[in-house]
Amino acid sequence: MPQLPQLKVGTDWVTITVIGPVDVIATLHGYAPVLPVRKENMGQEYILYISAKSLSEQLEPLRKNNGDQFTGLKSSIRKESENQMAKYELKTD
Repeated sequence: MPQLPQLKVGTDWVTITVIGPVDVIATLHGYAPVLPVRKENMGQEYILYISAKSLSEQLEPLRKNNGDQFTGLKSSIRKESENQMAKYELKTD
């Protein structure tokens, strides 16, 4: 996977489309799972870390309903608050 910038998720809804399969990248704390995504309103490509429990629990049923694939999933994402440990919210259109 080419080196893409990290998608910083805030409290505003951002619509994304997953553009490739899950991958892992090396971090200071070991390997972390990431998805390549496209930010729909700008067309820019990013990586989205998906190890947070609040995010993975919402992604799993979407992946299963998409033939066990992440690629092609389209949804909107945000965090509940500005707190670094805030839970992710995910909605499909």
